[in-house]
Amino acid sequence: MIVSRRAWLTGFGATLATPVLAQDSWPTRSIRLLVGYPAGGANDLVMRGIAAPLGDALGQPVLVENRAGAAGGIAAEAAARAAPDGYTLFSISSAHVLAPSVRRTLNWDPVRDFAPIALGARSPYFLMVHKDFPAQNVAEFVAYVKSRPTGSISYASSGVGAGPHLTTSLFMHVTGIALDHIPYRGDADALIDLTTGRVPCAFLSVAPALPHIAAGSIRVLAVSGTERLSILPDVPTVAESGYPGFAMDAWWGICGPAGLPAPIVQRVAAAMRPILDAPAFAERYAAIGVVPGKLGTEAFTQLIRDDRTRFDRIVRDAGIAPQD
Repeated sequence: MIVSRRAWLTGFGATLATPVLAQDSWPTRSIRLLVGYPAGGANDLVMRGIAAPLGDALGQPVLVENRAGAAGGIAAEAAARAAPDGYTLFSISSAHVLAPSVRRTLNWDPVRDFAPIALGARSPYFLMVHKDFPAQNVAEFVAYVKSRPTGSISYASSGVGAGPHLTTSLFMHVTGIALDHIPYRGDADALIDLTTGRVPCAFLSVAPALPHIAAGSIRVLAVSGTERLSILPDVPTVAESGYPGFAMDAWWGICGPAGLPAPIVQRVAAAMRPILDAPAFAERYAAIGVVPGKLGTEAFTQLIRDDRTRFDRIVRDAGIAPQD
């Protein structure tokens, strides 16, 4: 989605009129960017692609610091407790916004405790089936499932309450089908059983599935996001396949602790815009199914609030019990 510069900066009129005071000299030292997941994952790769040019634009290094653990919660808690001085930024993700819906106890809140700056990137999920599954598209998939006894067809997910679980729950709701959930401890484990046919279908992340798609052990029926991916341009979205408005993907953005001064928010957002607009950024991540986010502060703030409400509704409708 292309967002105009005017839309990107919407909401900053008041910011530009605000006395800058001490923020005038910011930054005078390096900035840390907390990432809640291990090095090498999509979240980490995207943030490293943003961090280096962002540091160049700001005149100080932006250093990625991986604090993996608690499904991203360790980094989130550290960021929420950091001083709102611009020297600690945080890679907030859709998983963090989902967390209050599926976790009983959190020491941070994705809406209350952070100051959104800008969306960095998105990546949808693939609706995939084993190569021998008797459906070539979403319509045939839905018809086949409806023709079988309720719950007799299982699906894999990367875990209870994870994005793929939520995506499948939404898909079942809009299509009126029922699938039996088999949760795994991650995409890799789920893909093992999908490729061997132990489970016939799944919504899973794009990047880890690509080698299996290339090998022909699984087929992709649809993309869960709002647009097709350049790596598989012939694969339609779920919305194009007869379910308008369906959209679910993973996303990653940058925020600061709540109370981050508006001039710093504005400066970081303005510096991110040309990074995400550059063709090189899109080309670098297209091969793993990641597309630039391109939402400025106001729109990103609204995305977080909307997803918070939407995720609660999906979890409630699906009867997903919060975990410890």
